[in-house]
Amino acid sequence: MKKKNFLKEIEHQFPKKYETVVILNPDMEELKFNQFLDKVKEIMSKNGAEFLDFNDWGIRKLSYDIKNFNRGKFAVIHFSAKGSFIQELERNLKIIEDCIRFQTVLYTKNLETVKEEVVNE
Repeated sequence: MKKKNFLKEIEHQFPKKYETVVILNPDMEELKFNQFLDKVKEIMSKNGAEFLDFNDWGIRKLSYDIKNFNRGKFAVIHFSAKGSFIQELERNLKIIEDCIRFQTVLYTKNLETVKEEVVNE
């Protein structure tokens, strides 16, 4: 049992790549959107995470209403961080009023491979 706990503890010590998909208020102004992105970068730098890439997917229709919104501005953020940082990032995203929903997952695909796939489409 001690070995499992040790491995879990070690796992949080080394940075891994993550992807966070964020759904924002669709009526958000460009200036406020840039401030949101700067805030996320600031949170990352304060906590030892490395910002890798950002993609603005634009405004899309939601499958169901979330917080009385039927559309949302989608953004994808790629970063490298220790596992303990995820809780801090998500705690901060909950506080941001224009953030409707978010999801962070461990990113297993190579970022360059994804860019090549998008270019080839």
